[in-house]
Amino acid sequence: MALLRIGQLARECGFTAKTLRYYEEVGLVRPAGRSSSGYRLYRDDAVQRLRFVRKAKVLGLSLSDIHTILDISDEGRAPCEHVLGVVEREVDRIETQMRRLRDLRRDLLALKARMSTAVASATATPGGGCPCFEDKANSQESTPRASS
Repeated sequence: MALLRIGQLARECGFTAKTLRYYEEVGLVRPAGRSSSGYRLYRDDAVQRLRFVRKAKVLGLSLSDIHTILDISDEGRAPCEHVLGVVEREVDRIETQMRRLRDLRRDLLALKARMSTAVASATATPGGGCPCFEDKANSQESTPRASS
């Protein structure tokens, strides 16, 4: 079994050495030891582990969730049930975010329409406020809802 130095492992997995040191700090990857000159040395299985980390991050999983999944796997148990819960939570989060984005899009389109009307009718005056952001008493698109 060949041991990889941190730079070699970083190149193999597409991470920086700094990222790998951080991942070591938070417990996602562990070096097998150190060389006589102090370099971190990793076994070949660290490549697969880090490829999993990359895939999980691309799917939006947090490092905390990834850590838990790896811990469950390291204990010799299948992490599938935990992963299912994480994925369900992420799908819910994305659906909420999509609703907020649809609301924001609707509000921006309404603002665009008001701005276009104001520009076309020359209601904006130099030095004055933009009439597009004024409250409309009978309008439902008052304040944009782009919250957290």
